[in-house]
Amino acid sequence: MTPFRFFVLLTVCVAWGFHFVVVKTAVTGIPPIFYAFLRMVLVAALLSPLLRWHRGQMVRIAIAGICFGGLNYAFLFSGLKFVPASVGAILVEFYVPAAMLFSVLFLHEQVGWRRIIGAVLAFAGVVTIVSGGDAGLDPEQRLLLGGMLIICGGMSEATGAIFIKKIHGVSALQLLSWFALIGSGLTLVLSLTLESGQFAFLGTPARGGIIAAVLYSAVIASIIGHASYYWLLQRLDVSQVAPAGLMTTVIAVGAGVFLLGETFTFRLAFGALLTMTGVAIIIFRSAQKAIEKEVEPLPVMGPAALRIEEANEMAEMEEDEDDRDDDREVDALYD
Repeated sequence: MTPFRFFVLLTVCVAWGFHFVVVKTAVTGIPPIFYAFLRMVLVAALLSPLLRWHRGQMVRIAIAGICFGGLNYAFLFSGLKFVPASVGAILVEFYVPAAMLFSVLFLHEQVGWRRIIGAVLAFAGVVTIVSGGDAGLDPEQRLLLGGMLIICGGMSEATGAIFIKKIHGVSALQLLSWFALIGSGLTLVLSLTLESGQFAFLGTPARGGIIAAVLYSAVIASIIGHASYYWLLQRLDVSQVAPAGLMTTVIAVGAGVFLLGETFTFRLAFGALLTMTGVAIIIFRSAQKAIEKEVEPLPVMGPAALRIEEANEMAEMEEDEDDRDDDREVDALYD
């Protein structure tokens, strides 16, 4: 990995890590599902030129969009309202063992004892965190409720990954545009049904910060972050990019503690160690098996299924282009 590519990878991790702090700060002044709607509708507007109708695959795209673009963020942002950003960044990694479990149940994929141990460790870490009680937290925060909402978001994302693996011939950015469109519609309905005072923030001094947070979520964390990640996957081995999820979590925990002054107790630290160890085992073992068998690995961080698919498509395109270049060079010799 060249220094520039490492810098791009680190920048993506920092952008995603700080996103937890941005969202945590924003949802204290705006209903969280409505915040998710604003994010998704902005992404949908910016990516609208990429929308294409894909005959025979729109049902799968719609279901995946409901899971990835709607329910995932509705649960995640609602959960972040009740837990510290540092805790949310750890709990969101539950997506990895959940995706592995769903792959086994619904796609009949085979996993070895190492990844099973990793899943058990991750689950034990999550239980340790959410069962720790609310001591030391702000009065508005409820660890069990927020933790369960974030876990539901991870389960929703893992469900979406199952349908993404059944979608073929659709680029990652096109999927992202559809997910944003579908997610914006779903989150709007959920917000109007479950929340109130959606525009009250416009009359408060915090409105400038909330608008900036929406722009950060849509432009930096979503579009620029994902596009940069796709660019890296086109040029690096999966095993080199896989640790990005772990780096993002570490950065998010640090940002929550140092920027928001969040308390990180021994119980939370122990739960985080168990969770991250389990997730690391699953990620690295999945990447290793993918390289050995030259197959698509388990998604390493959401929506990683999109990133892996985009990387495979671009790699095939680059190989075809290299073959054409070689043919032209041979023709030139004979000419």
